[in-house]
Amino acid sequence: MGSDERVIFGNTVDSLYRKTLARDLSPDLRRRLREYGMDVEAPLLAAYPHPVWVKCLDEVSQALYPGVPTDVARRQLARRWIEGYAQTLVGAAVLTLARVVGPMRSLERMTHNFRSGNNFTETRLTVLGASSADLWFNEPEATEGFVEGVLEEGLVRIGVKGLTLARTRHGPDACTYHLQWTHPSS
Repeated sequence: MGSDERVIFGNTVDSLYRKTLARDLSPDLRRRLREYGMDVEAPLLAAYPHPVWVKCLDEVSQALYPGVPTDVARRQLARRWIEGYAQTLVGAAVLTLARVVGPMRSLERMTHNFRSGNNFTETRLTVLGASSADLWFNEPEATEGFVEGVLEEGLVRIGVKGLTLARTRHGPDACTYHLQWTHPSS
């Protein structure tokens, strides 16, 4: 893997495929993941190329949520990924800190938070009000829906109420999420 290659770290794979989805992955689905380069039964690699992550994410999305649009299925997987992430040392620490600092400061730290799971995420926050913000992501269109699910589940887990989220795509490699919530401790 080249130094500028986008990769997903093994802890992210562990959170989703081992901690959260282990019982949901059929032997055939595990075999297909292995063929794509992600053997969830072998010792995990330190990092996986982003295209391998995307192919496996889509394969699992289609298997677990048949007939559901791909971005909606990825969103559901992301919400479930947060379940597994919360069980890891890093994930538990990130979510605990987020509860303490609140949603706005958590959104300010989104690049740092996502970089615990990959080597490429960049974000920019524009605060619009006490409980409203635009969060720009360099999220590839190839994973459309996944960040949405992470944001939704993560913010709900730290106590945000009345969350609304809308995505505006700016091309194949960037989008902005407009977030608004009603929780008074913003």
